[in-house]
Parts: sequence; C-alpha cells; structure tokens
Amino acid sequence: MSFWSTERLLQKHRLDKLIDPFDPQCVKQGAYELSFGSEAFISTELKGTKQTLVTGEQIVIPPGQFGLLLTEEVVHVPNHAIGFISIRFSIKLRGLVNVSGFHVDPGFNGRLKFAVYNAGSQNIILTCGDRVFIIWFSDLSGPTRDVYDGDHAGQTVITSEDVMQLQGEVASPAELKRKIDELKREFEQRFTSLDDKITIWRTVTITLLSGLFVAVIVGMIFLALRIYAERPAAPSNQPAQSTRSQEPTQDLKQREPAANQKTENSANTPNNTSAIKPEPTK
Repeated sequence: MSFWSTERLLQKHRLDKLIDPFDPQCVKQGAYELSFGSEAFISTELKGTKQTLVTGEQIVIPPGQFGLLLTEEVVHVPNHAIGFISIRFSIKLRGLVNVSGFHVDPGFNGRLKFAVYNAGSQNIILTCGDRVFIIWFSDLSGPTRDVYDGDHAGQTVITSEDVMQLQGEVASPAELKRKIDELKREFEQRFTSLDDKITIWRTVTITLLSGLFVAVIVGMIFLALRIYAERPAAPSNQPAQSTRSQEPTQDLKQREPAANQKTENSANTPNNTSAIKPEPTK
C-alpha cells in the first residue's frame, strides 16, 4: 500500500472524478485541501439546530465545545483505494481536533462530516469556503467488492440525527475552570460582604452595650444622690442636749449624798448638845 503522489492524484481524478468540485490548486504535497461547506452545528447553539451558511459567513467554536462541519466538496473513493483525513496544521495549532475518525472507506461517495473539538483556550472562528480539511488517497492491494454502503452513503447535509447526538453544552476542562473561577469570585465577594456585615454589627453591638453601661452607671449615680437627698438630717444640737440632760442627773446623784450627810449632821447636832452637861462650878 502506498500513498498517492500529486501527479497520481491528478491522474486518478481524471479517471474516477474523485472530488467535485475539483480545483487543481488545492492539490498540495500529495493531498487535497477540502473547504468548509455551507452547514455546521455547534454544541452550544442556543436554537439547538444546525446553521446554514453562505460563503464568507463565520461560525464560532468555543473552548471545550464540539462542532459538526460539512465539506463543500463531494468525495468519491474508488473501490481500489482508501482515504485518510485530517485538519490543516494551521488550524490544528489553534486547538481544533478531529474526533470523527481518520479514514474514508473504499466505495464511499458523498460530502464528508467532520466532528471536531476545540481543545484550546480561545474561540476558534471558521469561515465558510476556507480550506480547513485534508484528504490523502492510498492504493489497496487490489479492487474490493466490500465497498461502503452504510447510513452515510451519499450524504450531502447534516441530519437531525447528527444534531441530536451532539446537543447540549459540554462541561469541558476550560469551561469547568471558568465556572470554578466564577464561583470563587462570587464566594470571595459574599465572604467580603459577610465580613463587612459582621464588622458593622460588632460595632453597633459594642456601641449599644457601651451606651447601656454608661446609662446604668449614670442611673446608679442619680439614684444614690436622690436617696442621699431624701434622707432626714439629724438635729445639730442633739448631742449638746443629751449631754446637758445627763449633767443634772449626775449632779443630783452627787448632791444626794451631800444632802443626806447634812441632814444627818443636822439631826445629830441637838442630840450632842443635850448630851453635854455643864460641869458644876466649884
């Protein structure tokens, strides 16, 4: 098995009409450069349907998303050959990867559908009519009667079945990272907001407690002053009167013995006088 050269590819095309429409300028280094056609479907399409394009119109394949692209040309692979397909290197370099397989069976006839995946970190923009794909041809050991006659034989459009298989946004690594970053920013914003609220409530609470403490202290001071002001004052001459009231009592107690003594003396005086008898005169 050997791959066809540019000259052999041109020769075989004249015999078997390999590609339609055919442009000799698209034959380079033994391969034919196929163009991006008029239909495409992207997994993030809001309408959930394929896009129909005109030459020069563009599509966008976001990072981490799939696309189904149709070629402009109809490809015919003879029963003695097999085709190999890929994406041009300049487009691969952006991150676009072919995930639909790498060969075209002997006997296939129709437009090729490329299932692609954007493995890059940026949007990939493709323009209808641009040379995006490549096909090589190689000989088999001989003609085969086991040619392709499956569901894709003679295909020219992207079907509803094709669209249904690719519907829905894909949670790609890039998309997951973007969502995680968004959640992180949202969490940080909420945490900052919560921290600010806690600070505000702490300040308000401290202020209220401080005001309440001051009010309690001031109230206690006023209550003490009020109690002191309402207490009856003691008379200033009370100690003197009590002293004076005690002095007569003491004097009376001291004078009673003296009076009793005088009474006794006065009582004893006549008796003593009568007891003394004058002596007779001699």
